[in-house]
Amino acid sequence: MGQYYAINGSFLLEPALGVQRYAAEILKQMNKMAPAYKECLRLVLVLPETPRIEEIRREFSNIEVRCAGKSRRVKVWEQVCFARFLKKEKAKGICLCNTVPLFSKGGLVCVHDIVFKTHPEYFKEPGAWHEILYRKWMYTHAFHKADIIVTVSETSKKEILEQYRVHAGQIYVAGNGWQHMDRKDTDETIFQKYPKLTKGAYYYYLASLAPNKNLSWILKNAAGNPDKIYVLSGKPLGDDSGVEKLDNVICTGYVSDGEARALMQYCRAFLFPSTYEGFGIPPMEALCMGAPVVLGDIPVLHEIYGNAAYYVDCDNADISIEQLLKQGGREAPETVLSRYSWEKSARIMMEALTK
Repeated sequence: MGQYYAINGSFLLEPALGVQRYAAEILKQMNKMAPAYKECLRLVLVLPETPRIEEIRREFSNIEVRCAGKSRRVKVWEQVCFARFLKKEKAKGICLCNTVPLFSKGGLVCVHDIVFKTHPEYFKEPGAWHEILYRKWMYTHAFHKADIIVTVSETSKKEILEQYRVHAGQIYVAGNGWQHMDRKDTDETIFQKYPKLTKGAYYYYLASLAPNKNLSWILKNAAGNPDKIYVLSGKPLGDDSGVEKLDNVICTGYVSDGEARALMQYCRAFLFPSTYEGFGIPPMEALCMGAPVVLGDIPVLHEIYGNAAYYVDCDNADISIEQLLKQGGREAPETVLSRYSWEKSARIMMEALTK
């Protein structure tokens, strides 16, 4: 049967945010490929006990699916129940979401970025030091004990090599894909919810409230361009972000994939002035919907998007996006989209596992 790997599948029971989306899409491709690798790999998907177990078994029919433990807290489950499963079964783990059992050895771990190591200043909330310490401990363990390390960009790989004693040949780069957006239907009812919103006459921002997403840049640019409409989607912003003072900003909160497709398809430009990323997937989703993308001028976004994007100073929001878009001369989105797919990234991992 080959090497026995157990996949930490707890992400399937969490909201499909960036890291969880990555893991779910990679797992779908692994499921498709599993029959071709059955002679050299045994893959088992392990989850906390859940009423969705039969649904998950049907979706991942080429991989054995098992439950282990009942904990509702993912961190507790993976450190106790999943770790116990690995030890009992004498299996190696596959962890796709930045975390790994601290007392396991070997296997594959995907670390999307090391922001807790490189930018602890982003985490200023009360008690954040607990998370910083936990993540740093986790990174150190993963990089010293894992057989295979996967990250999502060459920039992230370079950071890992600079910060940790890891052999370059131990790290594989398997980036994000965009094909999940291509499988979804466009839901234009979002425009009925917001009558003030006119197709083709707004800028769009889709991100979390993490400090590196640089929401303040968006708000400053919106304040300086009161005649332009800005649409912000993601976690509710609250009343202390400054959004409530701007009449030209529409906050939608969480949107479905179909609604995000519609907002990306009809926006004047997709704005992503991030100051730090491991990869940066929302601009790729916007590119596949035909939107011009305006990105923060940081190395990883240049690596991924090259000349297919426009770039802005992350510290200077005093610009005209319209003037920027008039510069033209951007490469076709296909120059980026053709380089990345979930299938390619899953294949990189499967080949690494066979070695």
